[in-house]
Amino acid sequence: MEIIGQFAVSASPAEAVAIMIWDPDLEDFSDRECFGAKKKQLAGVVQELTESFRDTLPDAASQKFQEVDEDELDSAVPKELSPLCVYPLYYEKELCACLLIAGVEESQLAALCQDLSHMSCSLVITHAWEYRELSRENQRLRTRYEELEDRIVSMEEQTRKLIHDVMAKDALRTKHTERERLVYGISNTVRSSLEIESVLQRAVDNIGSTYQVSRCLVLRLEKVPETVEIYEYHSSGISSIREHFVSADGLHFVRAASSKQAPQYLADPNETVQGDFDLEFLKQLDYRSGLIVPLIMRDQSLGVLLLQDAIVPREWDIDDLSLLGALADQLSVGIENAQLHAEKKQQAVMDELTGVANRRRFMEVYHLEFERAKRYSENLSLVVFDLDFLKKINDTHGHQAGDAAIRSIGKLLKQSSRAVDLPARYGGEEFCLLLPNTDLAMAAQIAERARKLINETPVEGLGPISASVGVACYPQHADEPESLFERADEALYEAKRTGRNRVCLAGAVSLEYISQDSGSQGTGAPGGESTSSAKPI
Repeated sequence: MEIIGQFAVSASPAEAVAIMIWDPDLEDFSDRECFGAKKKQLAGVVQELTESFRDTLPDAASQKFQEVDEDELDSAVPKELSPLCVYPLYYEKELCACLLIAGVEESQLAALCQDLSHMSCSLVITHAWEYRELSRENQRLRTRYEELEDRIVSMEEQTRKLIHDVMAKDALRTKHTERERLVYGISNTVRSSLEIESVLQRAVDNIGSTYQVSRCLVLRLEKVPETVEIYEYHSSGISSIREHFVSADGLHFVRAASSKQAPQYLADPNETVQGDFDLEFLKQLDYRSGLIVPLIMRDQSLGVLLLQDAIVPREWDIDDLSLLGALADQLSVGIENAQLHAEKKQQAVMDELTGVANRRRFMEVYHLEFERAKRYSENLSLVVFDLDFLKKINDTHGHQAGDAAIRSIGKLLKQSSRAVDLPARYGGEEFCLLLPNTDLAMAAQIAERARKLINETPVEGLGPISASVGVACYPQHADEPESLFERADEALYEAKRTGRNRVCLAGAVSLEYISQDSGSQGTGAPGGESTSSAKPI
């Protein structure tokens, strides 16, 4: 920069010269330097000039000096520095620097422009700037390395001191320290994760290894269906007892343990009767001593923490019970938070009235399945259901009856759908059934079976209802999600127009597909309309 700057000063009548290096990564002028008799005065306006150039870079096509429009600057340029001319330097068609000449008319700089064009200024500046950046980075890394070395030395000294202090403490203090860390670690785990399965498994592993027990388990009752959720740790050489809690006796034990409101000690079942627990079942668990710690939150049992020693009996003192109680409180908080999160997550994707997916969830899955069908050249069928005569039902029987009819359709679609299918309430009385990897013929059969089930399942206090159904299939009827939905909707409205309580298929020749049975009708159908017996057209 200095060589080029001094050359520009000596080769022209300039009062001052500035070189501004352009950093393409930062998109800014990173280095600036002024030269000449008036360099201090020029330095005062260079900052504002760099901000102006940063927004509007000089024209790359014109390799000559260009006069700066001083009227666009916020502050006035000193008279002795006016006019200001800028010469952009480009290397491999990329701006690398700008040369600023102060106090010289543009017409007086033709010779300097010619000299600069024959010199390798751009190459020199680019390589020199890259060298400077590498040197700066090297210095930063060296400084960082030295800091890390100092920190490592400091950490080594602290570690040696900590080891010395820990070894100086008695066994009881060491035990308490480890268990306090256990409480702190589980507390952090509970706060940092809503995946209760991983939280509970890590908890039993940490509690079991820290307390050096033979087994540590968390047992939770699932209500529908009633089963036992098991998380187990067992030390090396000790057998698992997981399978014992899958049985009816195991379920009975977990029920009884979950009813406890305070920790309960379990003595060796071969020597002592165990109150309200089945003695024969306890003998199958193969332990010498145990402890049940209930997991309770807001007077609700969330499960139990079970610790066992299979080698020698253990005496659980007041400190043990206090720490285990704190751990149980942390686990209870984690379980409750996970349950609330799961409920919120479920509510976000489920229709509250019907229990099937809501519109938002359906559209997410619909677009994903459509892209998958496109990628793997598979069929994707869409079935649209619409409850017939909802307004008549509401007017005649009340809105609660209308809700019951809508709820009935959602329940029947959910019960009759395959595992891969997605039933959803699209809005109001309209439902969708997404059928991945299903061709039109199979979709028509599924739609007809669902229509018939809806028509043949009476709603309490209302009687039989009916639904009109439209079916469309990718790629037969559409090649985009929106158009497939439109084809299914058109088929649905054709079913409505031609008498309701029937299935219509989208198609170029005809939209009609009439159900195979006849004579049934939904509540509120005017004039005794019934379905006809026909085949797909």
